[in-house]
Amino acid sequence: MTARRLIACVAVACLALGGCGGADDKPAGGDATVSLQLFGDAEELAIYRELAAAYQRKTGSRVELIEVADRGAHLQKLATSFAAGAPPDSFLVNYRNYGGYASRKVLDPVGPRLDASATLKRGDFYEQALEAFTFAGELQCMPQNVSSLVVYYNRDRFREAGLDNPAPDWSYEDFRIAAVKLTGDKRYGLGVEPGVVRVAPFVWAAGGELVDDPSAPTRFTLDSVAAKRGLQNFLVLSNYSPSAERFESKSLDEQFIDGDIAMFMSSRREVPTLRTIKGFDWDVAAFPRGDEQAGVLHSDAYCVSKGARGAAAWKFVEYAVGPEGSQITAKGGRTVPSHKATAESPAFLDPASKPKSSQIFLDAIPSIRRLPISPNWPRVEDAANLAFEEAFFEGGGELGDLLKRLADETGGKF
Repeated sequence: MTARRLIACVAVACLALGGCGGADDKPAGGDATVSLQLFGDAEELAIYRELAAAYQRKTGSRVELIEVADRGAHLQKLATSFAAGAPPDSFLVNYRNYGGYASRKVLDPVGPRLDASATLKRGDFYEQALEAFTFAGELQCMPQNVSSLVVYYNRDRFREAGLDNPAPDWSYEDFRIAAVKLTGDKRYGLGVEPGVVRVAPFVWAAGGELVDDPSAPTRFTLDSVAAKRGLQNFLVLSNYSPSAERFESKSLDEQFIDGDIAMFMSSRREVPTLRTIKGFDWDVAAFPRGDEQAGVLHSDAYCVSKGARGAAAWKFVEYAVGPEGSQITAKGGRTVPSHKATAESPAFLDPASKPKSSQIFLDAIPSIRRLPISPNWPRVEDAANLAFEEAFFEGGGELGDLLKRLADETGGKF
């Protein structure tokens, strides 16, 4: 089983175990210690340690970080802790993975606390991120970031290939031609992970739809002419990408850092690690424009466990996403802040801090769309990822075969 499959399988396990409650509510004093579970690379975790330290200096309250090595282990540990009735007071999770917790009412919804906050209001945050964490009409978790899928690129490789840096409105064809010219001599033009979260914006950009109803999906709708065009646009990129064997032996961010791939599609979370690059210059480009401008939301939020020290946990979350805390994570490079004023400040947009073109992330916000947040979505996404992965690494394959695989893997209906 690949690491990506394990992560998704664990997400499904989280949903199955999400019905287990935590300990009884406990009163929280001003100096209460609260726990926060999260995962990340060394560079990412260092940012959260700085955030926790700053909060303790300001309030005298301690945040115990439960640091987990990777996403799969993070989701597995969450599942285990909820099953044991002892979840962390708060945890960071992607919007695609919180639906099961929300549906089983094991979260302490943050909406009422935000509405009662003396320092924050809903209008301070991007609506796209708030909407992604709203379930059954209630804001469940507090979003920290509102990233989109972008293209990291090696500026030196572009120059060597005689290519101009990508224009802000570059097209899919511009993108594909660059991938062609950057491929050769055992180096690749592009690294992209085949899966729903990467495929979706290609489908939307071609004018297609991913599912029948984003709020309550029952099936994929990838058999339309427009959706098929988007799928083909994605699958052809396999001609300029590393093989399955290379993909499994070395992560795409490592291959980008080592100079093996010239372009790398991912979200903002790569930035702290990419800032360690010394051997070449790099920047970020927008997701390439298709028939329509499109993008896919990447957003994580702080969730508070029901039965935990809710008031104390919220106080930390309020600080973390507010003007002071969001400045720390923005300067560290990890987030596109969901807090508007921070996102539009030098803490995020400083051109002296890579990537130079961070404005790209903000320009993408109006056109980003989210994936479903239904409780069974992680299972569906896991199954679909298997089909996309097989088609991509088989050199593109036939669209009819891919659509049949999707039906077989997902059972046709969700």
